[in-house]
Amino acid sequence: GAGLDVYEKEPLSESPLFQLPNALTLPHIGSATAETREAMANRAMDNLRAALLGERPRDLVNPQVWKGC
Repeated sequence: GAGLDVYEKEPLSESPLFQLPNALTLPHIGSATAETREAMANRAMDNLRAALLGERPRDLVNPQVWKGC
């Protein structure tokens, strides 16, 4: 079986995957739980706090441009 939540092209309007009895397809909502959303918000705040303190944020996307504040 397979559980799929993210696809190469979204939204996935038609696919043979929808007909498979052993495939669970979701509309990109796998992270939509209270626990996950709270963790995401906390992580964002931790990154913002670090940047405001002049520390390198943990999840910095472009580390080559980080010079600190």
